Amino acid sequence: MKRIYPFALCVSLVGLTACSDDDNDVVEVTPPEPVATSHVRVIHAGSDAPKVNVTANGAELLADVDYAMSSGLLEVTSATYNIDVDAILADGTTTTVLEAELVAADMIEYTAVALGKVADGSLAVKLIQNPMADIATGYARVQVLHATPSVGLVDVYVTAPDADISNVSPTLSANYMDASPQLEVAAGDYQIRITAAGMKDVAYDSGTVALGDMQDYFISAIPNTWSGSSPVALHVALTEGQAILNDVNSGADLRVVHAVADAPAVDVFLDGATTPAVDMLAFGEIAGYLNVPEGAHTVTVAADADNAVVVIDNAAVDLALGMSYSTLAIGSLTSNAIEPLVLMDSTRRVATEAKLTVTHAAYSAPEVDIYLTASADISEATPALEDVPFKASSGSISVVPGTYTISVTVANTKDVAIGPLEVTLDASGVYGVAAVDNIGGGAPFGVILLDDFTVM
Repeated sequence: MKRIYPFALCVSLVGLTACSDDDNDVVEVTPPEPVATSHVRVIHAGSDAPKVNVTANGAELLADVDYAMSSGLLEVTSATYNIDVDAILADGTTTTVLEAELVAADMIEYTAVALGKVADGSLAVKLIQNPMADIATGYARVQVLHATPSVGLVDVYVTAPDADISNVSPTLSANYMDASPQLEVAAGDYQIRITAAGMKDVAYDSGTVALGDMQDYFISAIPNTWSGSSPVALHVALTEGQAILNDVNSGADLRVVHAVADAPAVDVFLDGATTPAVDMLAFGEIAGYLNVPEGAHTVTVAADADNAVVVIDNAAVDLALGMSYSTLAIGSLTSNAIEPLVLMDSTRRVATEAKLTVTHAAYSAPEVDIYLTASADISEATPALEDVPFKASSGSISVVPGTYTISVTVANTKDVAIGPLEVTLDASGVYGVAAVDNIGGGAPFGVILLDDFTVM
């Protein structure tokens, strides 16, 4: 395709040899100054904070950053930036919770970590800066930040896997908000262990971790909001993205809910054991969380009165390290249709909102609409959830704290099948509602209340 260039453009081009009447004319052009650049990374480590948006000089830098998420390294023009961190509230509005000024210098990497807690007003920004530098071949670069406010001075051991730490000195020691220097270590397999200062009892154990050749790792010890007893988990920020390293002994948390209205009390067995993990669980009851090893398991449910009567036989479940699950026994004994419904639970508490999960576990009920309203009058209300089928779950919904009425209707009608049920949802609360058949099966339908609704 022929291109026709306007005369004004022609005379502005460097060299001008194609447009000048005099081929001997030479125009000297000074090359532009290189643009100074910096790298910025943002990490959300506020354990009770909601998702956030991050702006720089009023322009959106990041959106919907959740706890334990990292932006990766973002290239920006070196300048002074006013950084705002805006919490996203349950009603969709935002409010600024952190403000900071960043004077970004040329060839410097900045990591801004939001840490602390909303509930006690300790939320703050920790800024770490490092010069941009290459990593030698055969080595990895590691920097560690202590970002768990409830934990004091600790010792950190970075060793070969399974090395005995009883007679060795820690790799480093750190108090809350302390960041180590950047350390270059030979690429390979390592084990990271954390103890209280001066002690050898391990409070956190990473298991074997591979550090890649010429890779850069910014590791934050953040509050553990997952399963297990360790007070921390490790957030590993990479050049792009992140990873979470839960304590290798965290296991997974699993609880069982008896939601079969026409079934008697049951015993629950894991992995073919002859001793029940849960004994004599009646309809409507909830067994508290059991911590079990990660990986593949089987769940067997049998009648408490006679374990030879098996209603769920070696159902397979696969549990991820650090996660929490609810297994609902659902269906109908009369119809010989009992099965497990395995749901992943969201147990992290957020100071600005309540969390609500609603599950359709009523075997005899059709598709339903679910209302969450200020009063029992739903005549003009729009459902919070529509056309919900049996075995469906909402997942964790963020809700503005307050008092609500829950009504469940036959889908696309205002005919209330469950409720109205008045509930109070508090900030930092975690709540669950499972719709179930009436005792013995069928209508009128009812609910099983879980989590903060229940008295454990």
